[in-house]
Amino acid sequence: MYRKAKNKVTPMPKKQLHKIVKSFKAKGGVILYNEEIDKYLINNNAEGITYNENTILLKQNPGRASVFEELIHATQYKNGENDSSYESRLKCVISAQKKLLKNAKVYSLTKPEITQTKAALKAYESELDSFYKNGGV
Repeated sequence: MYRKAKNKVTPMPKKQLHKIVKSFKAKGGVILYNEEIDKYLINNNAEGITYNENTILLKQNPGRASVFEELIHATQYKNGENDSSYESRLKCVISAQKKLLKNAKVYSLTKPEITQTKAALKAYESELDSFYKNGGV
């Protein structure tokens, strides 16, 4: 889950992306990206999607925040933090946004990515609050 902002995000350097893909594959996972996946993600208003601890879809030229967010989500699945319920998914995406912001310097996030992440965090926290206010439905 990752909502788009108006600011243009600089793609992650290809060398860094290939290194991450290779490392994820060595651990039994797969990160897929191609034209077909770009279309799928656009149709789902997403920068990336993590299906489980081993499967991530990314745009062909993803920003650093998108890549690191999906890696965080894969770890959340691996640790049993995401049971695929609506509430669980919201909690996980909020946690991921917070981790991205906390580690923005380490991840070399750009200013537009930080702005986008802050906006996404606020939106997801509001969505979770609404969920609770409506009795969890």
